[in-house]
Amino acid sequence: ARPSRKKRAFFALYCTECMEQFGKRVENYKIMLNPTNTNVKEFTARKFCSRLNKHTIHKAKQISRSQNK
Repeated sequence: ARPSRKKRAFFALYCTECMEQFGKRVENYKIMLNPTNTNVKEFTARKFCSRLNKHTIHKAKQISRSQNK
């Protein structure tokens, strides 16, 4: 028998510098993570922010499956 697949959750990555400057959480990227292997509260990634036109640190926020479109 095959082991059951781990459920992957949907997350939106938002720019931390935009949050400080504009006070808004701008979701630039949507990804899927395995929450059992990844500590989501500490997950960060350096991604390109189109508002600031540079690479910045992005943090993850969990979203529902219907928001991932």
